Amino acid sequence: MHRVRLAEVFPPGRPPIAAERFELRSDTAAHSHDFIELAVVTGGTATHVSAAGEQPLDRGAVTMLRPGDWHGYRGCDRLTVYNLYISPEAFRRELAWMRAAPHLGPSVRIAGRSGRHTGHPLRLDPTALRVVETGLAETSGEPGSDPALHPGPAYAVRVGILLCLLGGVAAHGSTDATSERTDHVHPAVLAAAQFLEDDIQRAWNLGELASTVNLSPPYLTRMFTAHLGVPPMTYLGRLRAERAAALLIETDLSVAAIGRLAGWHDPNYASRRFRHFFALSPAAYRARFRPGGC
Repeated sequence: MHRVRLAEVFPPGRPPIAAERFELRSDTAAHSHDFIELAVVTGGTATHVSAAGEQPLDRGAVTMLRPGDWHGYRGCDRLTVYNLYISPEAFRRELAWMRAAPHLGPSVRIAGRSGRHTGHPLRLDPTALRVVETGLAETSGEPGSDPALHPGPAYAVRVGILLCLLGGVAAHGSTDATSERTDHVHPAVLAAAQFLEDDIQRAWNLGELASTVNLSPPYLTRMFTAHLGVPPMTYLGRLRAERAAALLIETDLSVAAIGRLAGWHDPNYASRRFRHFFALSPAAYRARFRPGGC
């Protein structure tokens, strides 16, 4: 399976957000990448295939995928897709403030969802869709072109498009259960997420993490789940699964060695946790999705 590398889309000196337009009239083979991808459908129909299963797509559908996820398209009927690529480092650090933005929280929480949900299409608010479509049309390369060759506008403009995209998704889904969560994100929640992201190999437990941010374990769990969608340890598991997925595809290391690098020191436990997030064992994931492996 083809894997699009971070360096291909974000060469040195280029902003950490890029855009590209595709017109698809035939199936697209499953592929993965080591950056965040938001795909906005502006025309046509297709079936989106990912670890989450198969989902229909039409105008206004948005899919969000994290590093290590894979996806493809089947039954494309004049499908037009705008891809917005975001460097994981930018999302975790430069754009970390988005987690605390009241109306963006539900969209940004994709970072905490398990692989069973990642890849399911969301809906973009019609008004936001028009704005996003216009902005992406002005910042994207020609269909199938290399996004690295089309740096587009200033970084701030791309962030604006991203904000509109996420805001539109949040607005469309504002009536679901996530809208009942408090708008203000406790700083300790953001700090806890950052601690986990910065050191996934550490043998974290809930008590230690809560102590680090000066909250009780039950309170941290409630606040973390309310704002990031999952409990802290599930969030950590997702980070570890992503690291393992990247290493499975990019290296020849054994599954046991990869588990240790991801913070799972028991090979059997590592396999179970990986399967939980990607619906495949580590060995099956490597065999199926590594370039040349299928």
